[in-house]
Amino acid sequence: MSEEYKCKKCNKEFENYDGLRRHMGRIHKINAGNFYCEFYLNGDWPVCKCGCGGKVKWYHGNFREYSKGGHISRIENHWGHNQKAIDKSSETRRRQFATGERQVWCKGLTTDTDERVKKLGENVSKAFTDERKEKMSVLLRENRKNGITPTLYGPQSSQWKGGISEVNNIARSDKRLYDEWKYPILVRDGFKCVECGNNENLHIHHNKETMSEIVRKHVVDKGIVMNFELKKSIAEKIVDYHIKNKVSGITLCDKCHNKLHPSLNFT
Repeated sequence: MSEEYKCKKCNKEFENYDGLRRHMGRIHKINAGNFYCEFYLNGDWPVCKCGCGGKVKWYHGNFREYSKGGHISRIENHWGHNQKAIDKSSETRRRQFATGERQVWCKGLTTDTDERVKKLGENVSKAFTDERKEKMSVLLRENRKNGITPTLYGPQSSQWKGGISEVNNIARSDKRLYDEWKYPILVRDGFKCVECGNNENLHIHHNKETMSEIVRKHVVDKGIVMNFELKKSIAEKIVDYHIKNKVSGITLCDKCHNKLHPSLNFT
């Protein structure tokens, strides 16, 4: 017998580690992983080598080096560090999307019609805490400042749709839109926010048909590059649409409006 393989709970001695391990599991109900950690590692449970800080699992007589779920790829991701392979893969995906060979799985689905989309939205909302959003914002700002993430404008941007946002801005600033659509709504609501009663920094919110939906109705070909005259012409039609169809809207102060559109940062 050896003092080295002595049970700390009942003082029974064993000839080797394996005998002590079986005793701890059978008599004291301590599993192999916990016992190995206590016997060899002074109670410090090993963590993932990728640096995430997560505990690794005990597997077939030893601890894993990495957590499951692809953590090893953060250290040994040969394909992910091959820029030529990444570019070729991106080109292939773009071609497949253009030909219809590949489809976005959630295209046309909403949280009301598909349980998967609803669940995904809920999980994303839980994951993006205020603390995480702030960290990402700081990282993005630093990457843009250092040139790591280039800022793409106009046609270079993946969100470019031929200048729709400019059409939107021209329409919103049109005097006729204020005189014949916004002002009557302000009068109707008594120049007060319908939510909190505030009478300062008032906005008109599209509460049924959104402005973006109306703009999309009037910009049929979103791939064309429009000149200013064309944008102004489309903006005038959008204003006419508001007035003629009496588009539904309500008066909100900037704070209440910001709750509905937090990404636009009205406040």
